[in-house]
Amino acid sequence: MSAKIIIKKKTGLFFRAASFAVYFDGKEVAQMLNTKTFVLEDAGLYAVQLKMKWLKTQTLIVSAEEGQETFLVIKNGLKYYAVLYWAFLISLVAVPMLFSLIKLQKPEWLISGQVLLALAFTFYSLFYFIFKRGEIWILEDANKKSR
Repeated sequence: MSAKIIIKKKTGLFFRAASFAVYFDGKEVAQMLNTKTFVLEDAGLYAVQLKMKWLKTQTLIVSAEEGQETFLVIKNGLKYYAVLYWAFLISLVAVPMLFSLIKLQKPEWLISGQVLLALAFTFYSLFYFIFKRGEIWILEDANKKSR
Protein backbone atom coordinates (compact mmCIF):
# COMPACT_ATOMS: atom_id res chain seq x y z
CA MET A 1 0.00 0.00 0.00
CA SER A 2 0.98 3.60 -0.33
CA ALA A 3 0.19 6.97 1.19
CA LYS A 4 -1.32 9.91 -0.69
CA ILE A 5 -0.86 13.63 -0.26
CA ILE A 6 -3.40 15.75 -2.13
CA ILE A 7 -2.69 19.47 -2.48
CA LYS A 8 -5.52 21.77 -3.55
CA LYS A 9 -5.18 25.42 -4.48
CA LYS A 10 -7.76 27.89 -3.15
CA THR A 11 -6.19 31.20 -4.10
CA GLY A 12 -9.24 32.93 -5.50
CA LEU A 13 -9.67 34.94 -8.65
CA PHE A 14 -6.42 36.89 -8.62
CA PHE A 15 -3.98 33.99 -8.54
CA ARG A 16 -6.00 31.29 -10.30
CA ALA A 17 -3.46 30.90 -13.12
CA ALA A 18 -0.44 30.83 -10.78
CA SER A 19 1.69 27.70 -11.04
CA PHE A 20 3.57 26.36 -8.02
CA ALA A 21 6.63 24.17 -7.70
CA VAL A 22 6.06 21.48 -5.07
CA TYR A 23 8.95 20.44 -2.82
CA PHE A 24 9.09 17.35 -0.62
CA ASP A 25 12.02 17.32 1.80
CA GLY A 26 13.74 20.13 -0.12
CA LYS A 27 13.55 18.43 -3.53
CA GLU A 28 11.28 19.65 -6.32
CA VAL A 29 8.89 16.86 -7.27
CA ALA A 30 6.33 18.57 -9.51
CA GLN A 31 4.66 21.69 -10.83
CA MET A 32 1.00 22.19 -9.98
CA LEU A 33 -1.70 24.51 -11.24
CA ASN A 34 -4.86 23.57 -9.32
CA THR A 35 -5.06 20.19 -7.58
CA LYS A 36 -2.31 17.60 -7.53
CA THR A 37 -2.20 14.12 -6.01
CA PHE A 38 1.10 12.61 -4.92
CA VAL A 39 1.30 8.87 -4.36
CA LEU A 40 4.16 8.13 -1.98
CA GLU A 41 5.84 4.76 -1.77
CA ASP A 42 6.88 5.23 1.84
CA ALA A 43 4.71 6.45 4.69
CA GLY A 44 6.28 8.86 7.17
CA LEU A 45 6.98 12.51 7.79
CA TYR A 46 7.53 14.86 4.86
CA ALA A 47 8.50 18.52 4.79
CA VAL A 48 6.23 20.07 2.15
CA GLN A 49 6.75 23.52 0.68
CA LEU A 50 5.37 25.29 -2.40
CA LYS A 51 7.20 28.00 -4.33
CA MET A 52 6.19 30.41 -7.03
CA LYS A 53 9.20 32.33 -8.34
CA TRP A 54 10.60 34.16 -5.31
CA LEU A 55 7.50 33.63 -3.14
CA LYS A 56 7.16 30.52 -1.02
CA THR A 57 5.02 29.01 1.69
CA GLN A 58 6.20 28.10 5.14
CA THR A 59 7.44 24.51 5.33
CA LEU A 60 4.71 22.20 6.61
CA ILE A 61 5.59 18.88 8.23
CA VAL A 62 3.06 16.33 7.04
CA SER A 63 2.53 12.82 8.36
CA ALA A 64 1.64 10.55 5.46
CA GLU A 65 0.20 7.32 6.82
CA GLU A 66 -0.07 4.01 5.00
CA GLY A 67 -3.37 3.73 3.11
CA GLN A 68 -4.49 7.24 4.12
CA GLU A 69 -5.06 10.41 2.13
CA THR A 70 -3.69 13.66 3.53
CA PHE A 71 -5.31 16.83 2.20
CA LEU A 72 -3.34 20.08 2.06
CA VAL A 73 -4.69 23.44 0.98
CA ILE A 74 -2.76 26.42 -0.33
CA LYS A 75 -4.54 29.72 -0.06
CA ASN A 76 -3.88 33.39 -0.44
CA GLY A 77 -2.60 35.09 2.73
CA LEU A 78 -3.39 38.60 1.48
CA LYS A 79 -6.75 38.90 3.24
CA TYR A 80 -7.64 42.42 2.11
CA TYR A 81 -5.98 42.45 -1.32
CA ALA A 82 -9.20 41.86 -3.28
CA VAL A 83 -11.17 44.36 -1.19
CA LEU A 84 -8.61 47.11 -1.74
CA TYR A 85 -8.22 46.24 -5.40
CA TRP A 86 -11.95 46.37 -6.16
CA ALA A 87 -12.52 49.49 -4.04
CA PHE A 88 -9.74 51.27 -5.93
CA LEU A 89 -10.99 50.05 -9.31
CA ILE A 90 -14.58 51.10 -8.58
CA SER A 91 -13.49 54.52 -7.33
CA LEU A 92 -11.30 54.99 -10.39
CA VAL A 93 -13.75 53.85 -13.07
CA ALA A 94 -17.33 53.31 -11.91
CA VAL A 95 -17.87 56.33 -9.63
CA PRO A 96 -16.66 58.93 -12.18
CA MET A 97 -18.80 57.23 -14.87
CA LEU A 98 -21.81 57.37 -12.57
CA PHE A 99 -21.35 61.11 -12.00
CA SER A 100 -21.01 61.62 -15.76
CA LEU A 101 -24.12 59.57 -16.55
CA ILE A 102 -26.36 61.42 -14.11
CA LYS A 103 -24.73 64.71 -15.17
CA LEU A 104 -23.59 65.77 -11.73
CA GLN A 105 -20.38 67.60 -11.04
CA LYS A 106 -17.72 65.38 -9.49
CA PRO A 107 -17.22 66.21 -5.82
CA GLU A 108 -13.87 67.60 -4.73
CA TRP A 109 -13.26 64.73 -2.34
CA LEU A 110 -13.38 62.12 -5.15
CA ILE A 111 -9.76 62.60 -6.22
CA SER A 112 -8.59 62.58 -2.59
CA GLY A 113 -10.46 59.31 -2.04
CA GLN A 114 -8.94 57.76 -5.15
CA VAL A 115 -5.43 58.78 -4.07
CA LEU A 116 -6.05 57.43 -0.56
CA LEU A 117 -7.26 54.07 -1.92
CA ALA A 118 -4.32 53.89 -4.35
CA LEU A 119 -1.87 54.51 -1.49
CA ALA A 120 -3.56 51.95 0.76
CA PHE A 121 -3.50 49.31 -1.98
CA THR A 122 0.14 50.09 -2.88
CA PHE A 123 1.46 50.10 0.70
CA TYR A 124 -0.50 46.97 1.63
CA SER A 125 1.00 45.12 -1.34
CA LEU A 126 4.52 46.42 -0.70
CA PHE A 127 4.36 45.52 3.00
CA TYR A 128 3.60 41.89 2.17
CA PHE A 129 6.01 41.63 -0.75
CA ILE A 130 8.90 43.16 1.23
CA PHE A 131 8.41 42.17 4.88
CA LYS A 132 5.98 39.24 4.89
CA ARG A 133 6.95 37.32 1.75
CA GLY A 134 6.60 34.00 3.56
CA GLU A 135 2.98 34.76 4.48
CA ILE A 136 1.59 35.62 1.05
CA TRP A 137 0.78 31.94 0.48
CA ILE A 138 -0.50 29.78 3.34
CA LEU A 139 -0.10 26.01 3.19
CA GLU A 140 -2.14 24.15 5.77
CA ASP A 141 -3.42 20.69 6.57
CA ALA A 142 -7.08 20.71 5.52
CA ASN A 143 -7.91 18.14 8.22
CA LYS A 144 -6.41 20.16 11.08
CA LYS A 145 -7.24 23.73 9.92
CA SER A 146 -4.37 25.16 11.92
CA ARG A 147 -5.22 28.74 11.00
